[in-house]
Amino acid sequence: MIILNFVEPHSLVMKLLEPFNIGDVEVRNRVVMSPMISNLGTPQGYPSEEHIAYLSRRAISAGLIITEYTYVNRRDARGSPNQLGLYDDEVVPKFSRLVDAVHGRGSKVFVQLVHVGRKTRRSFIWGNEPIAPSPIPIMDPVREMTEDDIKRVIDDFAKASERAERAGFDGIELHGAHGYLIAQFLSPATNKRTDRYSDGVIFLEELIKEVRSRVSIPVGLRISVTEFDDEGLTPELVSKIVSRVETHLDYVHLSAGRDGPLGSSMPIYWKRPAFLEYAKEMRRPRIPLLLVGSVITLKDAEEVLEVADAVVLGRQLLADPDWLPKSLKGEPVRYCIRCNQLCRGFASREVRCDVNPELGWELLPIKPGSGRVTVVGGGLTGLEASRVLAKRGFKVTLLEQGDRLGGQLNWIMDPWKREFLSIVEYYEKELARLNVEIHLNTKGSRDEGLWAVPDRTQPQFKEINNTEILIDSNLYAYQDYAFKWAENNRVAITEKSLHHLDGTRRYLLEKAYAERGISVVKEGKGKVEFREFVRQQPTIGQAISRGFFMALDYEP
Repeated sequence: MIILNFVEPHSLVMKLLEPFNIGDVEVRNRVVMSPMISNLGTPQGYPSEEHIAYLSRRAISAGLIITEYTYVNRRDARGSPNQLGLYDDEVVPKFSRLVDAVHGRGSKVFVQLVHVGRKTRRSFIWGNEPIAPSPIPIMDPVREMTEDDIKRVIDDFAKASERAERAGFDGIELHGAHGYLIAQFLSPATNKRTDRYSDGVIFLEELIKEVRSRVSIPVGLRISVTEFDDEGLTPELVSKIVSRVETHLDYVHLSAGRDGPLGSSMPIYWKRPAFLEYAKEMRRPRIPLLLVGSVITLKDAEEVLEVADAVVLGRQLLADPDWLPKSLKGEPVRYCIRCNQLCRGFASREVRCDVNPELGWELLPIKPGSGRVTVVGGGLTGLEASRVLAKRGFKVTLLEQGDRLGGQLNWIMDPWKREFLSIVEYYEKELARLNVEIHLNTKGSRDEGLWAVPDRTQPQFKEINNTEILIDSNLYAYQDYAFKWAENNRVAITEKSLHHLDGTRRYLLEKAYAERGISVVKEGKGKVEFREFVRQQPTIGQAISRGFFMALDYEP
């Protein structure tokens, strides 16, 4: 549950704002922005203007920014389109521009270097063959690395590190988490070699030694404290790995996961903070420890700081880059609802956020305005439109025909709906702060002002008792109502209904269904059936985005 009225103890505020050192680099506070894939880079692998604006905007809260994973060669290291790459000297000036923007806001910036190994497709690596410690495919066929390959890749990391230092980065993070190449060497589940590199720490030691011989800036390691697999990395094994290499590192950054479904971005069906208990099982290293995992509120951060030196925020800084100053001032915070929608799945689009329509559009100007404007509709579209109009300088009146704000969000039956409804609480407090005049139980018309009523809605809940229900539909509403129907009915939902969901969200949703007796079936029949598939359906993200652009474009 997200607690909006939490009063933070003075000691936590002091701890968060306290500087700390990574090597000889002083970080101004203990808030770190997690490396997250954005696809905001260019096809050539350097930061675009949009990418620089997106990252530097988060420096308002984070004393340290860690870039998304950055590939080290232009042969077989890349894992996604528009990924950052430090593969050649010619891209260094563009990375320097990113560094300057972050430094200009008083924060430090580290680059995360990666070779993705088997976790790629031939199309992403220019038609070359994916390589890995062992020929265990995950997508395309994989070739086992020779010792020459290993030497080449270590040299690629070292050269990319040299470029990072020339670009002005304050430090380097080696990406050894989430099933990428370093993790593939370290994990018993993916390293089946019989030569000296069957001990994957040898590869890591050689890599760190070579990087440190080429650069003077701090070097850290990101590693999964668990891969949610007894055959993979566990807290006990990670403790042993870190013990062997920590004298050569400046910090350790704990995340979790390998190839899925459980990974670093846990949706609402997972407790917060996500990986705290796993971190507690591990021996704390003698160097600074960073911990990530569904940190949303200051209270979550307090729990993390009990076991780590700094707290790493990911999706929460996507949802609200002003998380820290707003939290400290007691201003409304736009909390991440952990929906795993627009911040996931980057095969063909850039990062976005369902609750923050400004993400990825940081360069769009917000023009000042004046005068009065009426917004009709108190759902998410109208709430966001009212917020933006008020920030532009308009005096806003919001009309809602119902007795409460939030529109279709109030129909949610999900047992975890409290986190979803936090966005409505945010708008209620933010609109009050912005002096928006709200009239409930008041019906407006199209000619009164800005019409923010949805063109179509999700189907409303119907009370059904003592029967068999089959859901064969991708509509979020039916997937949600299943929880309520299961209280008095036998409910089944088809696999096809859930096919479009993010893998982690789907896995945990199916687990939540199973706990409530809801069956997931290939096909079936029910006495009451809901069969409907649509290409596009109303979503939280679409509703908020519509309100944002509607208000951005408004001219009286």
